[in-house]
Amino acid sequence: MSCIYPFCLPFETRSLLYNRKVKSWDVVIVGGGVIGLSLAWRLKSAGISILVAEKHEPAREASAAAGGMIAHCDPHTPDVLLPLARASAEMYPDFVRELEIESGEAADFRGAGTIAHFDGTATPPCADSHQITPEEVSHLEPSLRIAEPAWFLPEPSVDPRGLGHALLKGAKRRGIDFITGSPVTEVLIANGRAAGVRTAHSTYPTGIVVNCAGAWAAQLSPFPVPTRPVKGQMVCLVPEDGGQHTGPLIKHVVRTPEIYIIPRSDGRILLGATVEEAGFDKSVDPEIIQRLYRAGINAAPALASMKIHDAWAGLRPGTPDNLPILGETSLPGYYAATGHYRDGIMLAPITAHVMMQLITANCTTDFDLRPFSPMRFASD
Repeated sequence: MSCIYPFCLPFETRSLLYNRKVKSWDVVIVGGGVIGLSLAWRLKSAGISILVAEKHEPAREASAAAGGMIAHCDPHTPDVLLPLARASAEMYPDFVRELEIESGEAADFRGAGTIAHFDGTATPPCADSHQITPEEVSHLEPSLRIAEPAWFLPEPSVDPRGLGHALLKGAKRRGIDFITGSPVTEVLIANGRAAGVRTAHSTYPTGIVVNCAGAWAAQLSPFPVPTRPVKGQMVCLVPEDGGQHTGPLIKHVVRTPEIYIIPRSDGRILLGATVEEAGFDKSVDPEIIQRLYRAGINAAPALASMKIHDAWAGLRPGTPDNLPILGETSLPGYYAATGHYRDGIMLAPITAHVMMQLITANCTTDFDLRPFSPMRFASD
């Protein structure tokens, strides 16, 4: 592994990488979603010059379409991912607090917790989770009707759109550069290592490239990162009276095998989400939206007093084993931080932390990243 700053490279190599007449950066991050923006924001705090290259507008793709559950107590989380999930959940309050202070934007971080029912005998992997009786469910959420056993999970949530806005504003205030509107198509190579990126309009020199392109990560040549789009449709409800409620009808996140319900502090309620292998199709199916709406009302009849305000589909980045891809690729200086599947929002703080360590701390990280290495997909 290289794990070195480009400004520490030999003079001959730097001469190949950087034309002194063209601006260059220490790190170019491909992809301006919550993962890419979180990493850029953290790296900039270490005095590293950053360029974020985003094909459309930052924080507008999968990040804006996500629900924002920080579901570190989900019993379906793979065991190998649990240490990262727990650490990220612990980091979230300080992460959001620092970001909101710096950016002046609210991320709507809510700590009320989650009420959940899981099929079968699944047990949440959290010491602070516990089963609750029907009477306790009624006390916490009077309108909720979910099957037993019900669990209370100490899981917060965040508004991904608010988080994305805060990250973008915070990044710009830190002096991070952006190019938007044209996808990165190629990682440039010089002297056997990453040397920059190319778009349809220009090239951008650097010594380190990080692929945070989500479902589009596989489209960069010549070392594609194996991600695929996994479609998820969601619906947003608002009060019939136009938003006169002082808060959401449902206070807690609710999660069942049929539906999850995510409240926002401004009174909106999100219902989701499908898991569809549909390629890059982001169309919304009215029948599916109605199905989500009915499932929400079945779980919480009070939602019948709300109306559908919006619906959308996002493309999560899946991988062959549905685990994130974190680390350096076979090309020195070319890293990946992508493939978070349904956990991108939850894992944003820890991803930024460990990737910053990989890039700046001589490959030393707080967690064993070998299960997530891009090299696990290398051909024999």
